[in-house]
Amino acid sequence: MTDDALARIDVLIQVGMRIARSAPNGHVALARAARAIDPVWIPRPWGEWIASELDAAEAAAAEPVEFKRVERALREAWGVRPREELDEFDPVPVAVTPVAQVHRAVLDGAHVAVKVLRPGLPASVRQDLTLLEGLVGPLAAAFPATDPRAILTEVRERVLDELDLESEAQTQRRFHRALRNHPFLTVPAPVTRLAREGVLVSEWIDGVPLAQAPNRDGAAARLVVFALGAARSGLIHADLHPDDVLVLGDGRVAILELGRHSLGELSGAGPRTLDIEAVGDVRERLFERPDALTELVLAGAPQPQDLWPLRGTAQLFSTIARVGATGPWQDLARAALRDGWDARPD
Repeated sequence: MTDDALARIDVLIQVGMRIARSAPNGHVALARAARAIDPVWIPRPWGEWIASELDAAEAAAAEPVEFKRVERALREAWGVRPREELDEFDPVPVAVTPVAQVHRAVLDGAHVAVKVLRPGLPASVRQDLTLLEGLVGPLAAAFPATDPRAILTEVRERVLDELDLESEAQTQRRFHRALRNHPFLTVPAPVTRLAREGVLVSEWIDGVPLAQAPNRDGAAARLVVFALGAARSGLIHADLHPDDVLVLGDGRVAILELGRHSLGELSGAGPRTLDIEAVGDVRERLFERPDALTELVLAGAPQPQDLWPLRGTAQLFSTIARVGATGPWQDLARAALRDGWDARPD
């Protein structure tokens, strides 16, 4: 990559990180990025600096919300005390993320998962998003073929969508209904009557994380069918994470929520290992062709409406790489895109 192109991208990264640090909830965006990638994938010269920023943000975002605030948020959402809707409610969260935490509860005799947004987060993020205007100039300079304002508008809308759990409940219901008779994929059913902007209640799913699956390669192949096959149904899951993928006792997978040179062996047919080392190799091969990489950066013009599908695809293979699995990825991706959820990876 030429010094000029490198300088433009450097400015974009510097401005973006400065905005994230200055925004009251900027650590949330950085923490979510930290959950999505492994630090070793970040190219130099930014690697160590960005990795330290992401690690600090992830540590700050891992602090759970105290139970009194969670209880108050549920009372405000439902208009009654949580105990009046739920049979039982465990005050200790089973999962904590940068934007929400999940508690185990019992509803009508059945175990459920109660996801609660961090109180006040949506309103604060709406204010923070106004700071994105500062990225217009650097984004246009780094990627001249793009429409930076249209891209940032799309980012705002999609980020706010992800902070509306009532909308997420409707999307989850679509996934659940579409997959309720599927032989190896499932999505927990949401309790839509209890869904609010800051609360999502779903059936409880017992399973092991993807990284602990007895047949990790087979589970990862089925995840490709889920993520890419969803496009045939007009659905996109743009925020896959290893902790959100469970493998059930019967083998079903439950989802809780650059070119041939750079890809190397990953672009070929047949089984290939996709892990942290493989992604690092792709990064190194990218920088072996600086002229081609510069040309791509200067000519790249992704359409705003394609950002979230592209993010979803990147998150899919990032999730697989972070747990490490071997599979015929090219063949699996083609079959999933062609056949949707009817594709059979086994």
